[in-house]
Amino acid sequence: MKYVNCLLVILALAVLSASAASAFPAGSVENPKKGILVVAFGSSMPEGEASIEAVTDAVRKAYPDVETRVAYTSRIIMRKIARENGKIVDEPAIALAKMAYEGFTDVAVLSTHVIPGEEYDDLKAVVDGFKAISLTAPKAGFRFIELSAPLLSGAEDFERLAGVLADTYAEQTKKGAFVFVGHGTHHFANAAYGTLQFALWEKSPNIFVGTIEGLPSYDDVASRLKTSKIKDVWIAPAMLVAGDHAHNDIAGAEPDSWKSLFEAQGYKVTPILEGLGQNAAVRNLILDKLREAWGSFKP
Repeated sequence: MKYVNCLLVILALAVLSASAASAFPAGSVENPKKGILVVAFGSSMPEGEASIEAVTDAVRKAYPDVETRVAYTSRIIMRKIARENGKIVDEPAIALAKMAYEGFTDVAVLSTHVIPGEEYDDLKAVVDGFKAISLTAPKAGFRFIELSAPLLSGAEDFERLAGVLADTYAEQTKKGAFVFVGHGTHHFANAAYGTLQFALWEKSPNIFVGTIEGLPSYDDVASRLKTSKIKDVWIAPAMLVAGDHAHNDIAGAEPDSWKSLFEAQGYKVTPILEGLGQNAAVRNLILDKLREAWGSFKP
């Protein structure tokens, strides 16, 4: 209830800050105004932004008649972008409040999260808040609003993503090991990384999954590599974007980066600084989640 009240305040502020409602033609039952909100953690690095832009472009091509907007969940990144580039990116609650005021009737919120962790829980709380508003005050909310599931949310998702990753890097896994590094979390959803590992081993014994802040850890991956005769290692982020974590924690020159740690063990290491959003086949999986969200709409 506390969160719903906060959202009501946000909606009220959005309404009070506008000069005239006629500036934004509202949709109706007969003529709905549909929108898609792509939500990402965000990135202030051009390489990271490229992944988000690739996903957003794919959404716009799939739904050319639906207005698509972008929101970030990281306030630190939003402030940095505003400070350095003068670019304003809204957080989800603000973006949805604006869309409600501007007369959107039907909104699909596309999560670009890999796992249903804490970040996804927070986004779901925002969307659930707007659902509550729509039920109690329809004119202030939406006729329909739905949040898509994250990339790894169902049993079949692990098999599908594992197939895409194994196919994408088949040449590398014939020559050595490929290590995907996720962010990791203390949230119970961290178990998704272990499940993905088993799905990947069904495709190739030379594909490994590790995390920066969870399990499997670097030590877990390194101990398994020691039992093999592998000399060449490729590493890439198991994240939507190849941002700060990819460039520093994974492939950085610092002695505690994954690249440096592997090199210290005698491996030849090749980083691939591409986020999952830059993989066309992964983008299709994300689009499938969006289609499922739209499919739940029963007018």
